[in-house]
Amino acid sequence: METAATEEVIEQYIARRIRQTRAARGMTLQQISTLTGLSKGLLSKVENCIVSPPIGTLAKLATALEVPIGEFFETDDMDAGSVYFSKSKRKLVQGRRSQLNYGYELLVPGRKHRDMQAMIVTLDGKKCKFALQEHPGEQFILMLDGAMEYVVGDKTYKVQPEDCLYFDARIPHSPKLERNQKARYLVVFTGS
Repeated sequence: METAATEEVIEQYIARRIRQTRAARGMTLQQISTLTGLSKGLLSKVENCIVSPPIGTLAKLATALEVPIGEFFETDDMDAGSVYFSKSKRKLVQGRRSQLNYGYELLVPGRKHRDMQAMIVTLDGKKCKFALQEHPGEQFILMLDGAMEYVVGDKTYKVQPEDCLYFDARIPHSPKLERNQKARYLVVFTGS
């Protein structure tokens, strides 16, 4: 498990990578705001590491910047042809600067464009707030541990270990936990 200081460094790195990628493309916050539907204020907070963005926000930013979401996490150059990724290569981020307070691990790091992105998301109902998100692509969820409700559009699913969900990620969606619930699940999503 990563220490709070290491998580802080990773969060700052992600914020810096987002800002650098936007600047390298010569794009303004307003242009990114228009492409993502996110406010300029929120984007500024993300780039200045005041807010930890949830996966949906990272997916929207990656689409707008035309990069794979892994671009925001990658700190080491990796073999583009790799098919094996050891657990030691994962980067855990605990979103302490967000009212959502989730943790996630990018399972397949690297800058190479991939049609799918896979992460493990960890939530604690005591710290997590419900907030619907939407982003391009499709999403698959496999519950690993714990229990939660997961809202997709106007439907709510009770999700237990080994249950799966598959849906169009453009439909507003979000996990919803009671204060006494914890959940850990695999999420795989496409970028478009």
